[in-house]
Amino acid sequence: MQRTPFSARLYSGALIGLAMAFSFASLIAMAFKHAEVSIGENRTLTQLPGWPRTVAQWDSFPERFDAYFNDNFGLRKLLLRLNSNFTTVMLGRSPSDKVVLGKDDWLFYAGDNSIELYRNQRPFSTLQLANTEAALALRMRPLQAANRSYLFVVVPDKHTIYPEMMPTYMSRRDPPSQLDQVVALAEKDRLPVLDLRSTLRQGKADGQVYLKDDSHWTDWGAYLGYRRIMAVLPLTDLPVLDLDAKQFAIPSDHAGDLAGMAGLTRRETTRVSELPADRCAFTASAYQPVGDDISIGRTFCPQAKYKIMFIGDSFTEALVKYLSRSFGEVVYVARSGFKPSREIAPLIEREKPDLVIEELAERHLDSLADTVAQEGR
Repeated sequence: MQRTPFSARLYSGALIGLAMAFSFASLIAMAFKHAEVSIGENRTLTQLPGWPRTVAQWDSFPERFDAYFNDNFGLRKLLLRLNSNFTTVMLGRSPSDKVVLGKDDWLFYAGDNSIELYRNQRPFSTLQLANTEAALALRMRPLQAANRSYLFVVVPDKHTIYPEMMPTYMSRRDPPSQLDQVVALAEKDRLPVLDLRSTLRQGKADGQVYLKDDSHWTDWGAYLGYRRIMAVLPLTDLPVLDLDAKQFAIPSDHAGDLAGMAGLTRRETTRVSELPADRCAFTASAYQPVGDDISIGRTFCPQAKYKIMFIGDSFTEALVKYLSRSFGEVVYVARSGFKPSREIAPLIEREKPDLVIEELAERHLDSLADTVAQEGR
């Protein structure tokens, strides 16, 4: 019988010892671990199930304990991080199906059908376009009857502004995109739709307009959006902040949402603006829930006039420090996706703003058509 070489036995023993040491360390870490929220996975980790007291609980206990063990295994974060870094650096792909790894370490959001939208594979049907027009009309008509203005602003997805940073293998169909279709509809029917694509594309020459590790725009990108919005408003005597790219020089570290989804711990250095000290130190109230997935906050600037309502999603956050310095009161309505008018109209009627601005991310444009069927429910 041939004897196993000493080097092979030593290697095997080392592997077994390493595995046992790692398992023992993991169990020790697990014993001192408390329930927590996994930021990258956006969920609460499974808690230790209680001691079974019924036959049904005994029957389900193995499955529940297995779920707890998988979520809370000691050094789980380290393993996930190592997997993310190995997959990203060594294999050149993202470990998350919600994140696409682009060129030069750029990350792009892949959820909400974003990749299909990038590839122009989900054009609106004739019915969807008709419902989109109906949804905007339902929002506008009560405001027009009350002699108030309405503006619908579409913030383009990051891959729309930086297609050159998307992976080469992701081919695209010829336009139109959904946003192209909505803009054409707005021009034909004279709907107040503001497309920010050209503004942000031009602004790229003076600074980065979207974060590399995040799905949102930079402070510079948000400022460009703010300036374009202010330029088309029908109100007079508006104090508009006048900044240039050189004033966006304050370094700031940012933990991107896409990096978190991919399990990457890197932080991106971005640059934020230095605002004039004399331009309204506005006050703000905390957001309060007012309905399903809707909350309201407000800001006050005593040096300015007009009351407006700004209905928006997570892109609004970077706009607040600009808009809040240009209006006497801004009522911020936070929501994700376009909401039926029956949910928004009562808020507008209660607040009676001089103007309503509604912002929506490009990838959620299909939520306009969806609300038409919900209006009668």
